[in-house]
Amino acid sequence: MLFPVNISTVKIMTPMINFYYPMVTGMSNFLLQQKINCKIFNFTKKFILDLKYLDMPTYITGSYEIKTNERGVLSFILSGLGDFKGAHPVNSVKSLNLNIETGKVYKFNELFKKDSDYIKIISMIGEREFKKQYTDLLNYEKYKGVKPNQDYFLCGSNLMIYFQQYELGPRPLGFPYFSVPSYEIENIIDEKSILGIVNPAIP
Repeated sequence: MLFPVNISTVKIMTPMINFYYPMVTGMSNFLLQQKINCKIFNFTKKFILDLKYLDMPTYITGSYEIKTNERGVLSFILSGLGDFKGAHPVNSVKSLNLNIETGKVYKFNELFKKDSDYIKIISMIGEREFKKQYTDLLNYEKYKGVKPNQDYFLCGSNLMIYFQQYELGPRPLGFPYFSVPSYEIENIIDEKSILGIVNPAIP
């Protein structure tokens, strides 16, 4: 599948929730489409629940942004805010990365060849890129590299790594991220993974 999949917007509207998320439509395989949309809905539902602050009434708003929709790969992020009338609302960003032809959701560690030293390689790239982008605020003592379950999304053929608010520094830092050039990691990419699919030149 080289063409983008059709995306429709679904709105969750309750007295305390105003949230938009994507839904796949128009697939010839309706059962597969249902499977994919079920995963998207469950992912969105968990994301919304995580924005709720303890047991306090929390007004939750959010939306999505498609990052990749090509070659049978769909990668998108959800951005949300949970306002409980405190000093600082809860902010979060999460991503879902799917193979549309199989319905499989790919975790970060599944993008790479088994036994490859992907943690060390990408962590070093992250340290280099952070020093280029962030001269202030980012706490390098907190940066311990990437993890097997690292947050990521695909932007075209590029691998984007990001961290949650407060994870590497104070609130004004936002959600720090860095891009991993595909040519630097082509030897460790699993060609059958979604990262391999969007990089068809990978040997």
